[in-house]
Amino acid sequence: MAAAPKSAFSRMLDLPFAVAVALTVAFYLFVTSDTMKGSMLYRYTTEHLMEYVIVAFFIWGLSDVFFRALTFPREFLALRQEFLPRRTGREPASQAAMLTAYLKKKPQWLQESKLGQRLSHALSHLQEKGSADGFGDYLQSLADQDYEKVQGNYGLVRFICWVTPMFGFLGTVVHFGTALGGQEAGDISDKLPTVVAEMGTAFNTTTVALTAATTMMFALFLCERSERGIVDEVDRRAERELLNRFEATDANLAPFINALQLANESSLQTMDATISRQLEIWSSAFHAYQAQSEKQQQWQADVWVEALQKIEHQVETNDAERDKRLVRLLDSLELHRTEHRTQMQSTVDQVARLQTEFVRLVESLTSVIHGKDELVELQATLTDNLRILRETQQIDQALHGLTAAIHLMTARNQPSSSKELRAA
Repeated sequence: MAAAPKSAFSRMLDLPFAVAVALTVAFYLFVTSDTMKGSMLYRYTTEHLMEYVIVAFFIWGLSDVFFRALTFPREFLALRQEFLPRRTGREPASQAAMLTAYLKKKPQWLQESKLGQRLSHALSHLQEKGSADGFGDYLQSLADQDYEKVQGNYGLVRFICWVTPMFGFLGTVVHFGTALGGQEAGDISDKLPTVVAEMGTAFNTTTVALTAATTMMFALFLCERSERGIVDEVDRRAERELLNRFEATDANLAPFINALQLANESSLQTMDATISRQLEIWSSAFHAYQAQSEKQQQWQADVWVEALQKIEHQVETNDAERDKRLVRLLDSLELHRTEHRTQMQSTVDQVARLQTEFVRLVESLTSVIHGKDELVELQATLTDNLRILRETQQIDQALHGLTAAIHLMTARNQPSSSKELRAA
């Protein structure tokens, strides 16, 4: 399996040693300057050769960890991207070629990410084998290889973390040897300040080594843990994208399946040719039907135009007849209005005459009301007479007298009655 070509950024990861050398030189140029002499940093990093070695190894290890950490943002961003189209069901293993072509259309930095390389290697395996049999085991082997790469990526840092304390102990031993070497028992008391100074330098070397080792181990822990998390997420994404996506078939059946596939392709080509001929026949029939339909539509349009012309002529005739009827109706209405006006005038005249007769009637009623007092007196007299008659039992004479009185009143009221009759 061919490895993916390295990009310019990947080639930069092979330069941690050169960067460490440059940083070490810059560090000691800064520390050995006049402003830093006598400082604690100067005392702990420049008093012995082993301190130079420890500082150089420390910067080298941190440079390697830093370059490794620079790849993490790209990996986290790649894990948020969609590499393959969503699955719609089980797919044949031959679909791996299409997925590989789809993956190669992605940007170069996505293809060089851990997930991109994992998917690319898995699809290449499917293309070479032609079957998804044992594909889960192959994905697991790719995951194991990535974990081994993670372990190998930090081999240099682990070596520096292990060897740095040894350098500190070696510097301590060398300082002790330098302090005590060539000294006699009698001279030790005279050179005790020098011996104590050398012993202090020896312990400083150990202190620097342990500090550098502890710092690098912490950086190694953080960086390795982050990369392991990336690899775990790559495993989950690869399983979700590829595991159980392809149909698993026995490799021994692959030749028969290929032959069957070729036969199916030949049948499909024959069916395509037949369908094409049938479509041509249908197309010609459709064009003929369309031409016939256009002719029929044109004939129907002519018929409709003729019918509309007849309807329009009939409507115009009806409109003229209606106008004539409307004129006759208006003339009749004018005649009736004139007659009605004449009748109304006669009615007004009759109402005026009736009003005059009502005035006369009112005057007659007024004269009758004026004779009311005489009638009341007459009624009282009649009442007295009737009482007297009832007491004297002379009813016949009273009746004759009453009849005479009635004739007298009738004679007196005769002119007024004749006037009322004439008014009516």
